[in-house]
Formats: sequence, structure tokens, C-alpha cells
Amino acid sequence: MFPESDHLPPQTRLRAMSVGLRQTGTGLLHQDQDCRYDLAENLPSAWPVSATLGLTDAEILPPDIAELFTATGALCRSSQEEQSIEFHLSVGKRRQLIEARFVPDGDGLIIVLVDVTDERSREAAVNALLREVSHRSKNLLAIVQSVAMQTARHSDSIQDFLDKFRGRLHALSSTQDLVTESNWQGTHFQSLVTSQLSRVVPSLLRELRITGDNPLLGPNAALHIGLAIHELAANAVIHGALSTGSPGHVWVDARIETRPGRPRNLTIEWQETGIETGKSPQPPRFGTMVLERIVPLSVGGKASFSLDQDHLSYRLTVPGDQFEI
Repeated sequence: MFPESDHLPPQTRLRAMSVGLRQTGTGLLHQDQDCRYDLAENLPSAWPVSATLGLTDAEILPPDIAELFTATGALCRSSQEEQSIEFHLSVGKRRQLIEARFVPDGDGLIIVLVDVTDERSREAAVNALLREVSHRSKNLLAIVQSVAMQTARHSDSIQDFLDKFRGRLHALSSTQDLVTESNWQGTHFQSLVTSQLSRVVPSLLRELRITGDNPLLGPNAALHIGLAIHELAANAVIHGALSTGSPGHVWVDARIETRPGRPRNLTIEWQETGIETGKSPQPPRFGTMVLERIVPLSVGGKASFSLDQDHLSYRLTVPGDQFEI
């Protein structure tokens, strides 16, 4: 208290204190030496009774909370040290989480009440988000480790490994950017295809035709399907329809299939046609493993990959739990 306010009447001070408590959402109680309340200001909206003065804990609060209040108050008086508890009060359908701080005041007690419902909800939301980020980061690191090991196994030299691994790492990175921009909701299929193709062959997008549905792929599906698109695009640039001088074209189609009594599926097709004679697509080694085994296994779907002299076809079936319409 500032010295110049000593001349104020007690009632003026009390009104000023009440205004301050309301502004901060803080409640204040005082118990006398007989454990009866002689001061009550700005109590929580869920406080059980409107008239608190002159009453004890047992006369105001539900039995379990009253018992907690009485025990904490007794400990605070005997130890002359501050104590703190949290408890719930209900108002309608809403439950308030109240923090009560007990401060010794001679033979009495000062009890400060703060509604921490929103604060705890924010803390829980942040903790849940951190756990989700940790989980997804571990998954992504596991994917990167697997890609690095398999790329090394199927590379002919260090430079060959660096070139291939760099491309695959960038493919994962660009997909991760799309997923992050959507607050971890995923990314739409056509955006994913365009992102991967524009990174690999930006000048040849005119040779690409994207048709069909445009579902929202979940984060897991987006990462693995993005990697598949990268492998197909990289192979098309080196050996297939997007290679220099090739008159070929690429068609990407996505169809959501819904049949009565059967689970909903998404079928993705990649078709390359008109590949120049003498430029028969070559098996992409680790890329084949990605397309035929890793991606379908990771999304819980099925895949088929075929190629001949002038045509390449890849079909991936994705179950309904990996995407939204």
C-alpha cells in the first residue's frame, strides 16, 4: 500500500480492491481463527453459495472439496507456509478448474482463488501438439533413414548416392512443407503432384495431364505418395516420357471408388505413353521397391507397376482411412 493512500476510508479501499480483483479474474477469501469466512470478494461463477460470510468450509463446499479445504487450511496454519490446491466446480455444463492458494494470516487464512480452466486447456493443447510433432518427427526420421540405407545399397558410387538421395530428401521436404502449411491436416492430391513435378521438371509440366478427384491426403499418405510421385517423375526424366527429345506424355488420374457394402478406396494411376523407340524405361531399382513395396505397405494399400517398350503404368490403391473427400 502506498503511503499517500493511508487517508482513504476502508470502504474506498475495499471498492478499489474489488475492481482490481474483477479485472484480473481473481477471487479472495479470508477465514478468521474460528475457520469462518469474514471476507469474500469476486468468487468464481461456479461457487456453490452466494452468501459465504459467517460460514465454514463444510457449510459451503461439496464434502470432498470441503475436506480438502479444511485439511489444507490446517496445514497452512500449523506450518505458517503457503499451500496450494486445485479443484473442480461445475456451472451448468461447464467445469471450472480453480487454483486455491492458502496464505497464513496470523490465526486466520487468506485464500486466493484463480480460474485456471483456460490456462490448463492451453497447456494440454500445447503438450498434445508437442507429442504429435515428436511422433511425426520420429516417423519422418525413420523414413529418411530407410531411404538413405536403401539408396546407398542401390548406388554405384558416392556421387550416384548423393544425387539420388538429395532428390528423395527434397521430395520428402517439399511434401512436409505442404503438410505443415495445412496445420498437419495433409495436402490435396493434385497439389502434391504439381509440387513434385514442378521441382523435378518445371519446364515440362505442359506434358503432364492431371484428372479425376482431388482428395485431401493425410500426412502419412502425403509423404509416401509424394515419394512415389518423385520416383516416377525422376525415372520419366531419365528414361521415360519426360526425357529430352521424347514425344511422350504423362497422365495422372485419381478416382475415389465407393461401392455398397465395401470400404471406400482411392485409386491413383500414373501412365506414360509415346516413349521414344530405343528409350525403353529401365527398372528404377530402389525406385521399384518404393513403388511396389514401401509405399503400398506404408499406406495399407496395394500397388502394381508394369513397363514395356513404349508404355509405363503404375497403379496405387489407397484405403479410405488415408484420405478425406
